[in-house]
Amino acid sequence: MFTTPVEKLSSTSEKHPLLFEIVPPAKGNMEIRLDQHSNHLEHLFEETDVYALNIPEIQDESKKGDKGKRRQPYKERVSPRNYARSLAKRFDTDFVINRVVVKHSYREHEKWLLDTQEEFGIRNVILVGGERSEDVYPGPSVSEGNRFVKHFLNRGRFRYTEEDTAPTHFNVGNICIPTRRRKDLDEPERMFRKQQAGADFFTTQIIAEAEHPISLLRDYSEILQDEDLSPPRIYWSFSPVSSKKDIDFLRWLGVYIPERTENLIFGSSDPVATSLDLAQTVWEKILDFNRQLPLSIPMGINISVMGLRNFENGVRLAKELKMAGVPD
Repeated sequence: MFTTPVEKLSSTSEKHPLLFEIVPPAKGNMEIRLDQHSNHLEHLFEETDVYALNIPEIQDESKKGDKGKRRQPYKERVSPRNYARSLAKRFDTDFVINRVVVKHSYREHEKWLLDTQEEFGIRNVILVGGERSEDVYPGPSVSEGNRFVKHFLNRGRFRYTEEDTAPTHFNVGNICIPTRRRKDLDEPERMFRKQQAGADFFTTQIIAEAEHPISLLRDYSEILQDEDLSPPRIYWSFSPVSSKKDIDFLRWLGVYIPERTENLIFGSSDPVATSLDLAQTVWEKILDFNRQLPLSIPMGINISVMGLRNFENGVRLAKELKMAGVPD
């Protein structure tokens, strides 16, 4: 069994806390996948300090990027909460649960959140938005979901009645996309609005280059300085690459991977090692730039792996990025 300190993901005293992302298995395949994941997780916990396991909610989505292709058809998955409960029987660690907030009503969220804390013992949630901003969804936006948690449930209030309840203690995260730079509502402004609504921390879309993350850091830090606000923690997401299929799927998800990066990986004699080295270079550039900002932003690492065959590569990447951040 392994222990993790109970602290807020936004304010942990650890310099660069590590989240490791575990995709829940397809329904009907949980016991086999649970054993496989557990074997790799034992190695992960032996190799480096892990702050929490981050479990996404997998939806049937359309293509997000101009390039790439899906690796396999969508399969309905075990819910993140249920998979966290199964993992918690084997590992004494913290969990982060993703929730697509726009697809459920406030009343559904209220019950789900109360059950998440009381029955599952989980208090770290990442609220995720819709696939397309132009679509109409039945539930609240991410910012509205943040306010609902922080201004109602965390204060011991229901939204539709005057009744009080025991306050919940949720840490609320949102997702930021460093490449989503727009004139109408730029990504740093989106992050600022979500923070005002109650976001404690952010995880990013997977990154494969430093230019967009550095630009985001600079502009977001500037907004926070102007508004005299303390910065939330940003967990930068990295993924190891071992085959062209990984590149194709990441691009299908909307991840920006420069052609030069792809050529370096597959032009080398050891693509996996090269992809890990490139990820470490990106991380070190971000760390170095952040140190130079007048208002630096607390940062962490989120490791996401494409398929079980990349799990051990993810363990290697987690260890290398944690070690790269030690001198900071």
